[in-house]
Amino acid sequence: MKNIVFQIIVLTVLTGCSIKEDRTQCPCTVMVDFSGIDSVRHGITDILALTDGAVVLDDRVPSARYDELYTFRARRVSTTVDIYSGWTGDSVAGKGFTVNEGEQFPELYLQTEQLDTDKESVSLTAMLHKSFCRVTIDIKSEGDYPYSLSVTGNACGYTCSGETVPGAFEYSPIPDQAGLCSVRIPRQYDSSLILRIAEDNDILREFALGEYIVKSGYDWKAEDLEDVSVEIDYAKADVVFKVNDWETTVSFDVII
Repeated sequence: MKNIVFQIIVLTVLTGCSIKEDRTQCPCTVMVDFSGIDSVRHGITDILALTDGAVVLDDRVPSARYDELYTFRARRVSTTVDIYSGWTGDSVAGKGFTVNEGEQFPELYLQTEQLDTDKESVSLTAMLHKSFCRVTIDIKSEGDYPYSLSVTGNACGYTCSGETVPGAFEYSPIPDQAGLCSVRIPRQYDSSLILRIAEDNDILREFALGEYIVKSGYDWKAEDLEDVSVEIDYAKADVVFKVNDWETTVSFDVII
């Protein structure tokens, strides 16, 4: 506690504001506690802060510094803070956490906070949340596996404020010889995900993957997204479609 108070005093002196002066124009000191982050899983954590849409902080914090109190200064207006790990895409500033068509979503762990920085100091505890869902697809088929897959949807990532971004998502996972593959997707705001099965560029079947996931009881609003396992028995006249512990049968009567 003494160390925190000392850092606040030092920062106040550096900004040129004394106790006797009007300090309403002095920056707010934001203190971030990284000590709760798993240093094995997250060897480096990024932190981004924006005030009125302008970047006021863009830094990387290695695990060796997690036990130190991290501080920065921001203007006395609302400030958005993104703490994240695992992002492999383009620069987040100005674009957010979004991917282009043909790319699967990175293994993003994200915390977004809207801080009231209209005060002398504010504290924040870093708590990363799993913000991607890995959909493992297991297609059972007799003989060799000749098919190609694609997964499409209407969500392509997140804004810097943490909202889901509407946008075209498409990724084509490559099944192995056993018909097993996976795709990572961001949080969904609807049930628009579609799984297409094609052979020689001809679409054989389309499955309402998003609807099946929702019907299985999956919670897209959960703080930490769970992974999903989908099993499709394509060797039968009807398709047995399983999502985790939920199961339904899809008829082949309608040809796409």
